[in-house]
Formats: sequence, C-alpha cells, structure tokens
Amino acid sequence: VVARNNSLFIEMVGKMGIKDRSDTAWHLSQYEGLHEGMRKEFDLDERFRHIEFKLNLIQQNAKFFLEVMHAQKSNTLEWVIIVLISFECVLMVMDMSGWGSKLLGI
Repeated sequence: VVARNNSLFIEMVGKMGIKDRSDTAWHLSQYEGLHEGMRKEFDLDERFRHIEFKLNLIQQNAKFFLEVMHAQKSNTLEWVIIVLISFECVLMVMDMSGWGSKLLGI
C-alpha cells in the first residue's frame, strides 16, 4: 500500500507534469499568461494540495497498520519463545529430579 501510494504520487508529479510549466509556455512568453490563467481556472495548485494531503494520509494510515501488524507478529513470536523456554525448563527440572528418566524411560 505504501509503495503503491508512493508510485502513484511520483507518476502524478512526473508523468503528468502537474507542477511543471509546459514547454510551450517556457519557449513562448505569449503563452505563459494563458498557462497561468488555465492553471488558476482549473485550480491545479489547490487540487494538487488536496491530492497530496489525501495521499499522505493514506501513507500514514498504511504505515500505522504495518506497525500494528508487526507488533502483533512480534508478540506472537515472543510468546512462542516463552513457551519453548518454559518447556525446556520443565524438562531440565524433570531430568535433574530423576522423574525424566522414569517418565521417558531413558
């Protein structure tokens, strides 16, 4: 989700050229006013800010959910380790007390 969000943002800025002036406006000063007028007419700067805000919000939410999932996985692994260590301690106590050889027949 985060990678898709970043690629969408890069595509929007890079390929579509939302923030760039057109080559015609760069080379012919008579079209620069037209370019700026159309930019204001279509509210490109405001729309870009809204899209940027929404994409940042999606990115923050995705990062939050990834962190939550990572924390849950870490908790599960910690509990597995605790259970295994406890089991090993029980086996060690049984072996030291002599019950291990009686129960397991070793």
